[in-house]
Amino acid sequence: MNSKIENKKKFSKKELLLISLLCFMKSEIKTDQLILDSAIMITNIPDLNSEIGQFVKGVILLLCDKFVKNESLNKVISNLVGGNMKIVEDYAQRKVDEANLEFQKVLRAKDDELIKSKRNIVINLDNEGFTISDIAKIADVSLDFVNETLSKQ
Repeated sequence: MNSKIENKKKFSKKELLLISLLCFMKSEIKTDQLILDSAIMITNIPDLNSEIGQFVKGVILLLCDKFVKNESLNKVISNLVGGNMKIVEDYAQRKVDEANLEFQKVLRAKDDELIKSKRNIVINLDNEGFTISDIAKIADVSLDFVNETLSKQ
């Protein structure tokens, strides 16, 4: 990995995540020192502005917050990788926003299906001779919905 950094080569997503998790690999070195080593390695990687790069920095910040009890070392690591949790918060917010958009699409599709189904029920009941008020009650829709549906027929 050091040779990749020295030669300014790109890292894969997997490699970046492995760097951030080096502290969990078997070693005689203390966890806080391994987190510091990961932080130093990450800061030396060129062009680490991608989303995954920012996420990896966030992982190191989380590990630092959880495992580095020495206040001075904690500050050093935090300053090395970005100094605050905004990286993680921004990444998490983007993921939440993406999930919300996808959920909204699914809800709109379900609403469209329900409206289409209700319109078909209204038309079928009208074809069978039910009154407008009976159709509204049976289909559980408003009179306006029934009238609008039947006028578009």
